Amino acid sequence: MKVVIVGGGVAGLFTAFYLIQEGVDVAVVDQGDPGSWSRAAAGALEFTRFDINKITVRSYPKKYLSMMLRGDARIKTWDWRWIFEYVKKWGKEPPGDMWEAVKALGEFSRRQYRSLAEAKNDFDYAEEPLYEVGIDVDAALEEARRDPLMPRVDVGECCGKRALVYLDAVKISTDLATERLLKELRGVQFVKRRSQVVAGNEVQLEGGGVLKADAVVVAAGYWARKLGVPVAPFKGYGFRTNAKAEKLFADMSKGIFVVPLSRWTKVTGRFDLDGSDDHSPAQKVLQRAREVLGNFEVIDMAVGYRPCTPDGFPVVDKIGAVAVVTGACRLGWTFGPALGRLAADLALGKKGVDALSMARFR
Repeated sequence: MKVVIVGGGVAGLFTAFYLIQEGVDVAVVDQGDPGSWSRAAAGALEFTRFDINKITVRSYPKKYLSMMLRGDARIKTWDWRWIFEYVKKWGKEPPGDMWEAVKALGEFSRRQYRSLAEAKNDFDYAEEPLYEVGIDVDAALEEARRDPLMPRVDVGECCGKRALVYLDAVKISTDLATERLLKELRGVQFVKRRSQVVAGNEVQLEGGGVLKADAVVVAAGYWARKLGVPVAPFKGYGFRTNAKAEKLFADMSKGIFVVPLSRWTKVTGRFDLDGSDDHSPAQKVLQRAREVLGNFEVIDMAVGYRPCTPDGFPVVDKIGAVAVVTGACRLGWTFGPALGRLAADLALGKKGVDALSMARFR
């Protein structure tokens, strides 16, 4: 059996990971280097908390407007269908089966990361608390206690401020995790081309050429909109730096995540509704980070376009003959293993998870 995966980000790489374990011949098509679109992520994994993806709560539009007014977010890409679906979901509590599905995603992904780290921890896997500062800690604590995923939280201190402490967090290096996945994917064919059209079991490449397979998986984030999935690109920037930090933390008032790792400290920020190639807001991330960490040197920068559905939950479904996985938003690495497993199952003809299907947008 042969499967072509369109998209070489975290979801596509984990899909390939599970397919080759089933003895499948796999080709991954991406216009960039494998994993390059996912390296920008901070690498803070939150398996039992969905708060960072809750964009449909009634207070979120006001919060996002505040971010825009202080120059920490911007809108450059409009999709009226996405906005229409967002308005329909805004202020509504997700159904119980959605929370059960997300809980299962987290449990599976945690087990997979632990398994990879136990075999060889070459991607800085560490289970340690995540500190959140720049928030109303007491209000956040109460909200966390009402969370359907029941995260373990406490109150502590970070950066000289009171902090909400999320005790179930894990950190990884997304750069090193990408390298590890590529080592696991020996034998996979990587095609560095842009996909133009997916039609049934064929992928037509820009400039000519067709890849044929027994099944196709689209794991290309924002590109999935071409198949009718309401998904928007929320751009973020990630920097490898020599900054000094003792704890894994997020300063929500500055809009930055800081992840200290063995060889560098990852600094990330921005949540721009922006599918453009204009990356000038990256300088604002550095400005905000230096307000917290002091001066530091930048090793390199990566850019990522987080694919977000209107309700913040991922989509894993079949659209016609094509399996699609997208929409994990800011929890792409957190749920990456589980989403890859589900996408691989769909490609193999197995049943998906109803709660994560496209039915909620039809």
